[in-house]
Amino acid sequence: MPFLPLDAPGRAGAFQLVATIGPASASLAANLAAAGATAFRLNASHLSPAELADALSRLDRDCPGAPVVVDLQGAKMRLGPALPREVSRGDLLRFGETDADVLVPHRELFEQARVGDVLSVDDARVRFEVLSVTVGAIEARALNGGRLLPRKGINLERHPVRLHGLTASDAEACRVSARHRASALAFSFMLDGSESAWLRAAAPRCRVVGKIERREAVHHLAEIAAHVDVVWVCRGDLGAQVGPAALARAVASIEPAHLAVPVLMAGQVLEHLTQHPEPTRSEVCHLFDLMARGYAGIVLSDETAIGRDPVHAVATAADLLASLRS
Repeated sequence: MPFLPLDAPGRAGAFQLVATIGPASASLAANLAAAGATAFRLNASHLSPAELADALSRLDRDCPGAPVVVDLQGAKMRLGPALPREVSRGDLLRFGETDADVLVPHRELFEQARVGDVLSVDDARVRFEVLSVTVGAIEARALNGGRLLPRKGINLERHPVRLHGLTASDAEACRVSARHRASALAFSFMLDGSESAWLRAAAPRCRVVGKIERREAVHHLAEIAAHVDVVWVCRGDLGAQVGPAALARAVASIEPAHLAVPVLMAGQVLEHLTQHPEPTRSEVCHLFDLMARGYAGIVLSDETAIGRDPVHAVATAADLLASLRS
């Protein structure tokens, strides 16, 4: 498949196949493009400014002309750097900016959390009930067991943290992206589309991708579409915020053909390809349904970022898309 403009509509012959570049695919961009990737995604949340600049330079060298989306942290909070930690149900942990069991370098979280809130970590793999909130710290009880890994996402389930501007790390990522001519910036946990103004001011030549990852964003979908160039429906964080049943209803309520901009689906689209050579039959049926409903493309995440065979995953996805279109 040839490279496509990021806002190409989902018409026949113009279906986006966005491949995430990660540890498993850092040196495979040319192979991914040959296999059928039409664009690339870089997750700036896991890259330092120097690493982001290097990744953009490498993509420009290996795949000149390829559209590249730099995915910003946005309003998605992340745990700080630390060793993995096993947690059992009932464990009491202190989350804080400093001097804590779990470091969370986001003051907004501690300003907006309330007793009784639920902290969702790593797409709700581990959840905590907030017991007390003090300046720069939260005491919480684990609602289930699991493993806390560094840099994984954390947010409040019922009312995700609202930002008042770009974080320092996102502002720097915007500067790096603009300097290296990235094609677009994606904003995580967009609320109503007004956040796009921050990105257009920081990197005027970059297009804006609005990521639908919170309940409020589903309600404001038309408003967001009016502010951005592309919409990504991201089921991982959205599911963590609203739960699986509400996620299914929310996704079913979205009608891409009625929105002013192209809509792509992200989050476990072909997740089975992360560790296996073939997708499940359910995934193939779902992919056909996405195309029939007017989606403009899909975003592969773990499938290509950390998967066993990223090139095979893209080739399989591309072959499926071609077969389903015919």
